Amino acid sequence: ERRPRILPQFFPPVSEEEELAQFMVLHKKWARPIFDVFMELGGFYYKSGQKIAANTAGVVPKYYVDMFQPFLDRIPPRPPAEIRQVIESELGQPLESLFSQFDETPIGCASIGQAHRAVLRATGERVVVKVQNPEAERTFRGDVFALKVIVDIFAPQVSASFDEIQRQFATEFDYRGECANAVQVRDNLRRSGKFPNVLVPRVYEALCSKRMLVMEEIFPCTPLHQALDAQAELLARQRGVSKAEFLESEKARVEAEARQAAAQGRLVRQLSVNTYDRYIAVQKAKRSWSRGYRRLYNWTVGVVSLGRSRFDLERDDTLVPINAAKLIDDLLAVTGHEVLIDGCFNADPHPGNILYIDSVCPPKLGLIDYGQVKRLTNQQRYVLAKAFLLVDAALEVDPRVNPSVDPLVHERAKESVVRHMFHGLGVVTRHHDTEVAYQQATVFLGRMDAAFLYPMNVLQWSDAMEAIDPLVDITECDFMVTLNLTTMMIRGLGEMMQQHRNLAKAWAPVARQALSETPGMLQQVEDEIRSWRQPLC
Repeated sequence: ERRPRILPQFFPPVSEEEELAQFMVLHKKWARPIFDVFMELGGFYYKSGQKIAANTAGVVPKYYVDMFQPFLDRIPPRPPAEIRQVIESELGQPLESLFSQFDETPIGCASIGQAHRAVLRATGERVVVKVQNPEAERTFRGDVFALKVIVDIFAPQVSASFDEIQRQFATEFDYRGECANAVQVRDNLRRSGKFPNVLVPRVYEALCSKRMLVMEEIFPCTPLHQALDAQAELLARQRGVSKAEFLESEKARVEAEARQAAAQGRLVRQLSVNTYDRYIAVQKAKRSWSRGYRRLYNWTVGVVSLGRSRFDLERDDTLVPINAAKLIDDLLAVTGHEVLIDGCFNADPHPGNILYIDSVCPPKLGLIDYGQVKRLTNQQRYVLAKAFLLVDAALEVDPRVNPSVDPLVHERAKESVVRHMFHGLGVVTRHHDTEVAYQQATVFLGRMDAAFLYPMNVLQWSDAMEAIDPLVDITECDFMVTLNLTTMMIRGLGEMMQQHRNLAKAWAPVARQALSETPGMLQQVEDEIRSWRQPLC
């Protein structure tokens, strides 16, 4: 225990810029070897590489994020003969009996299996066939067993959380379960009528088996991470710099804004949905005018010059950006509804599982891959809904957000949040530290921006909280592990797109809807919140 206090005497602090420069040397040295080892080992390491590429919670160094992008959907494919063998084993008949066309080149390869385009012989419908890697389950379970031994010995404080993660991952190896998950999520969202711009592909239940899943193809579309990469490439070209230089300059700018915002307790300045829409409309008009002008030029000056002076009509450098604000709002809205209303949510919404469909106006999102779906009981939904409402109200009277707040009101708000953490959600810690419980609630359920974390990132901050008051038992709230990982994935994506969100604020309306299902439940929570401002008797 004395080592942490002694070490700073031998390693004096350095500036943030120097620290980043020293880390970059290590990143450049070790990112490629680690990438190669993960690719070679496969199994659980494919899934871990996926998390690095998705930059869950926005904490992974960008050098690693860029290096690990292939883990999202470009893992080395299995040989065509092996894929055919799996399909015919599952069908009990030749592949051609079901599909009139089958593209042997996969459109995506992920941690458990790979996806191929095909056409159904019976109906002529375009479909995507997801085929499981024959070695995936055996390799994965072996990896997890080895990692579990290491965790139990060297990091027992996260052993219970690892067990929950392991349980969720293990659900991916029977595609019949994924089929049922996709059907339920699709039906839930369609029944709500609230998400016309979100598509969940139809699954052909009669054609699904343990190692094969057939779903309708969403076409045309682009995986979100590829669409974002193309946008960054075009922005860099317009500025006359490389994509790496552009992203590095943007990162420095956003970090500087984050530090300034942190000092004022506010979120980083960000563009709104309406601002994006106005800019997109201007850019579309500009692109239309540009295309018309270039065609006219080619048919006049281009003809006269015998083709020596012509525009390349295939190239278009007019940027029509993705509406990042609406994208993050939509993802959070869908997930909030799945969690708090349906009690059935996709626990793996990384960018490789999000399709961007810009062939329609307004653009739509396609949500795929339902191997990891978490289900909640009604009681779990209600305690979560209350937690989000308490945190939303507590943040409004938090001194980091509102320095002029009455300290007594803040203390009462903190007491309510902490009481619900320990007695409502059932969190059990070693020391029952109220300050740690409050900080964890406001970050995991509310804001994880610099105002609440700086100078640490969320993983460093989590380790610091755990060191003060370690978790002892999460039996009653193990679902929170999956929920936190899910929301951090979306909020991490938002941070990357400069769209920070207060999760409690975003989910407060749907939390009220959930509590309204039971008479008097919402009223009790609102009365408790109002009591914070009432004078003492």
